[in-house]
Amino acid sequence: MIIVGITGGIASGKSTVSKIFQKEHDAYIFDADKEAKRLLLNKEISEKILHTFPDLQDTDPLSMSKIVFKNEDNQKKLNAILHPALNIELLKRIESIGHKKKYSIFVVDAALIIEGGSYKYYHDSGAYIILLISSEAKRIQRALSRGNLSEESIKERMDLQWDDDKKKDYVDYILENNDSLDKLKSSITFLVKEIRENAKIS
Repeated sequence: MIIVGITGGIASGKSTVSKIFQKEHDAYIFDADKEAKRLLLNKEISEKILHTFPDLQDTDPLSMSKIVFKNEDNQKKLNAILHPALNIELLKRIESIGHKKKYSIFVVDAALIIEGGSYKYYHDSGAYIILLISSEAKRIQRALSRGNLSEESIKERMDLQWDDDKKKDYVDYILENNDSLDKLKSSITFLVKEIRENAKIS
């Protein structure tokens, strides 16, 4: 089973790319954002978060986003609580899915593979990292169309993430998502073929 990490800034199209991998390329998807939200239901983790952020009334994602995404320090504090638990769950899932031999590719959809330092694990384990890039204007447009964030909030989140140029040094492949869905699908088909060939060689 080939492990692929898909990363990129807010609204770069990670969910769309993951769905294409799932529907057209026999991939299992580990959505780090959804898994992190599920971890918020864990009593021990939620108590740690509430203790770390006294202004929080609860660990509802919307309430948390107003505080966590205000600055880099707050984001680091939250990640220090969530990431270790998330990585444990990820390793368990890779093992269990691998044993079933149902999927040929295991995709990790995660925004902070590089910023959080997880890229080291990917490189050491022979996994591949794909950086999804898209113009800032398109990303803002996509994020606004979801209807749950203001333009100010979107730009705040963008400011907390590394620039694409900085991320390029840490990845194996770069995938542009500025055009049509058909072009994106075609690019992914080509990329999957290359990843499978590289996996055979190594």
